Amino acid sequence: DLKFRFPAAADDTLKGIDIEAKKGEKIGIIGASGSGKTTLMNIVLRFYNETGGGVYIDNLKLTASHTRSWRNMIGYVKQDIFLLDGSIRDNIVFGDEHPDEQRLTMAVKMASLEELINSLPSGLNTLIGEKGSRLSGGQRQRISIARSLYRNAQVLIFDEATSALDNQTEQEVSEAIDSLSDIHKTIFIIAHRITTLRNCDRIYELENGRVKGVYKYQDLLDKVL
Repeated sequence: DLKFRFPAAADDTLKGIDIEAKKGEKIGIIGASGSGKTTLMNIVLRFYNETGGGVYIDNLKLTASHTRSWRNMIGYVKQDIFLLDGSIRDNIVFGDEHPDEQRLTMAVKMASLEELINSLPSGLNTLIGEKGSRLSGGQRQRISIARSLYRNAQVLIFDEATSALDNQTEQEVSEAIDSLSDIHKTIFIIAHRITTLRNCDRIYELENGRVKGVYKYQDLLDKVL
């Protein structure tokens, strides 16, 4: 029964949202602009605090005292990612002064970056240029995924992460996301393109701050077509 109202607003932006995700599930969220998708994710990320209802983890309500530990469990991959003007390694370990090489290797593998890195003469030490200018859009997104995995994030949020990519690159990134299901990460995907949600366990459609429907991928495809 999650509700949220912006200060001085006349009406709630979220009006009693009920969404459930079990550990290891992949949940899709769709809806037109203004439906409440971004507000909902900002609450999950604890950038906003709900004004009614709550977010519960294993029946424990998230409060301000949990914010730091909860954020440490979350990886957030968005369309416009921040990259350092440094190496691939720098951008994955991101400030860790004593990188764990085993964890780094695992993050690279899970983010489907092995083939790219093995093809580069300098491997992980390859410089990517300002804002990742020497990489493709799909490669930049996979580095962002690897960064979240290196942090050992248990919950991954993809916020329109493939919307700016061409179809082929979107498919490559989607395959990298799909492979994460095998490692028991809980994944939320906010998407404009329905094809991005192909392997979701459930897809929630938001409209005017409410859950309009809950679908399987094929059901949603049939509805749209």
